[in-house]
Amino acid sequence: MAAGAASALGALAAAGRGVGASMGARPDGVRLERMRRSPQYRAGAFHNRRRGTTSMPASQRDVLERYRQNAETRKPAGPIPVVSAHREPATSGLHVTWFGHASALVELDGIRLLLDPVWSERCSPSQHVGPRRLHATPVPLERLGRVDAVVISHDHYDHLDMATIQWLAAHTDAVFVVPLGVGAHLDVWGVPGARVVECDWGEGHDVGPVRVTAVESQHFSGRGLRRDGTLWSSWVFAAPGGKVFFSGDTGYFDGYAGIGAEHGPFDVSLMAVGAYDPTWRDIHLDPEEAVRATAELGGGLLLPIHWCTFVLAPHPWAEPVERLLVAAASAGVPVVVPRVGDRVDVADPPGLDPWWESAAAPVARA
Repeated sequence: MAAGAASALGALAAAGRGVGASMGARPDGVRLERMRRSPQYRAGAFHNRRRGTTSMPASQRDVLERYRQNAETRKPAGPIPVVSAHREPATSGLHVTWFGHASALVELDGIRLLLDPVWSERCSPSQHVGPRRLHATPVPLERLGRVDAVVISHDHYDHLDMATIQWLAAHTDAVFVVPLGVGAHLDVWGVPGARVVECDWGEGHDVGPVRVTAVESQHFSGRGLRRDGTLWSSWVFAAPGGKVFFSGDTGYFDGYAGIGAEHGPFDVSLMAVGAYDPTWRDIHLDPEEAVRATAELGGGLLLPIHWCTFVLAPHPWAEPVERLLVAAASAGVPVVVPRVGDRVDVADPPGLDPWWESAAAPVARA
């Protein structure tokens, strides 16, 4: 009994190692003063523009029941195919490499933008517990090549990974373009302040010929018990060679047509399609909503993100892309579904390859 208790305590101590650092820091000083001037900030926190949106319903009983019902299909039954071929940086045109979940590399007019990079084994404050990746990273960070900017949508663990950020800060010259307040986390992780640019919605930063602009999304933030102490954003990347929309993490709202009118039309939209549930409608797009938002944006080619890599919701693993294809065909929205690690030339996207079918667990049909 004593040995068992000691083992349990040891496991608990291991799980807690590094958690405090991973949680980051709260904004203060000049950073906090700037946040307080934001139209999105009031009463000590950031808010969505639409009143009544909720970051998480009080009762999650129905969600837990759906987790139980879909236990056999939430993970793939077979290996997820990963493309790990090394590629030289693209010097022209518009290319997108999806690394799984929301992590992607956008290459636009020779500029390389790394989006929401998560290379850790788990998207969690601890690398001993929490959601574990379902496939290997397609390429080690040291083989990624030059990175001109790291763009972060918000500070949740599946989008902002301490270990990855620290590696990129130490081994690249990238600037870190983030929503208001997120720089406080980067400060304590050792990212030099001169390389951090914080943006409110409507603000941006030039990375060579590419204008990077934060735009409205509908979500929430937080790495500990405190919610909404930093802002969340979608992003627009615009250059002579093309325009890109990156949803980050968001629910559907009625602002997409306005974003498209101001910043579009887009050549490609990286749209979240997974980790949805009926009780999370305010904060996570489902596949049909992703198609609707893309159409309203003038979003061009839809490339689905925020699925495949981590189990974060009760729906079956392959359901996001299967529902997406049905909705997109009905709406006339073009879709590309690359394998993890594959690079897409937006001007010449590949045809549909249903690679996920070999990995998906069969779903029982009524």
